[in-house]
Amino acid sequence: MRFSKYLIPLALTIAVVVSLTLSVVLWTNPANYRNNKQQTAQSPQTQQMIKPKRYVYTPVQALHTNADGTQQIMVNKLVNTVTEVKKTMHNYQNPKIKTLSKNSKVDYFRIANQTDSIMLNYSDTVSMRVVNYIVKNHFRKFPNYKINRIILPTNNSTKLYLLYDKNFTVYEVDVKKRSLKPLKKVLKMDMRTQPASFKLLNNKPAVYVTTSVEMQPYKYLIDRQSDDYYVSRLLNTQDSTNVNVKHRRNMTIYGDQSSLQLMFNSRNRMGEFSDFRPNHNRKNLTSAIQDSYKNVTKLGLPMDNVRFFSYDPNTRAIMYRTYVEGFPVFRTSGFGTVSTRTLNSSAQRTIFSLDNLEVPLPSNKGYVSLPSTETMLKRLKDHGYNMKDLQKVRLGYTWKKDTTSPLLIDLNPDWYIYYHKQWRSYTSLMNQY
Repeated sequence: MRFSKYLIPLALTIAVVVSLTLSVVLWTNPANYRNNKQQTAQSPQTQQMIKPKRYVYTPVQALHTNADGTQQIMVNKLVNTVTEVKKTMHNYQNPKIKTLSKNSKVDYFRIANQTDSIMLNYSDTVSMRVVNYIVKNHFRKFPNYKINRIILPTNNSTKLYLLYDKNFTVYEVDVKKRSLKPLKKVLKMDMRTQPASFKLLNNKPAVYVTTSVEMQPYKYLIDRQSDDYYVSRLLNTQDSTNVNVKHRRNMTIYGDQSSLQLMFNSRNRMGEFSDFRPNHNRKNLTSAIQDSYKNVTKLGLPMDNVRFFSYDPNTRAIMYRTYVEGFPVFRTSGFGTVSTRTLNSSAQRTIFSLDNLEVPLPSNKGYVSLPSTETMLKRLKDHGYNMKDLQKVRLGYTWKKDTTSPLLIDLNPDWYIYYHKQWRSYTSLMNQY
């Protein structure tokens, strides 16, 4: 009995020591673990994180035009308004498409701002193949046109419209008559709206916020992955049998001596994966999006609220951002959540954050008031900025480290402006001079 009294504490002590020893081995050289235990299948948790293309490549904003012509952004948490509108787009039968107008701003805005309609806005240009993701493949026979916006009339059950901003093209889609009740039901949902208008900004279509905006700051618990998680996912191939590890100041570099390299920056918590194996190197938008999706899903990041944000045809870089209440999150550097790029026929690169938003926490901060679009632009002009250099504007959230814990992030509302090919916050531009 006297020996049994110490048996359980002794066993627990041994278990802790063994656990700590194994942890040290894995932390110091996760590549050894990867080589000893090949990953043969995705875990149920990983499968749950991977979202279908219709979630990632989705419109991110809904703008309602009333019967009297007034407009408002339909705002609610976690972009559910857009999701509810998309659910009404699954039953299009016998669709037919034609070009209604081209290179006509008058016709473009006549359709865009028509009364009794809902406009769904993509963050950047997408192809018809991408639009097809959200209509249950009913547009699969359409030409692969480029699209920025979808117009859904709430008083016409046989038509919808697709808009392409660059040359002010309007495509008219005729469908078999369907019920409009689901679409009108969305408009009756309990949601917060923001007065807005759709017009030109430097000769490009843009949504203006016409009054000051009240936005809620947030505090988030972050999902923080270790290096070995990505080593096991990205360097776990039949071609990579020996992985070397190098340390340079705040950089840790893993490589298989042939075609794969994975770098981690401990200072800014960013990762960079380079794949030097041959690729198709296709330069069209649809192929870039499809290839990018494959590279993003390899990371195993939480994708619940990660959305396609932009595509640069010159560099073929695709940016993804996390959205909160339908607004994108920007880090101080302007970076989002993931960026992919095809460099050439033998190189692809994926840059990603090791920290990602996970759980929102209660915040005692009150709403923050931001100026209207016109007021914001006027203040920047008065501050000396050339309006022609301000290409795009977005309401969003600034990612800022919380001072109380390394596992907490503060999200502060702000305007973001695409200035000299870089996203800058309104606050930083006003404080620059």
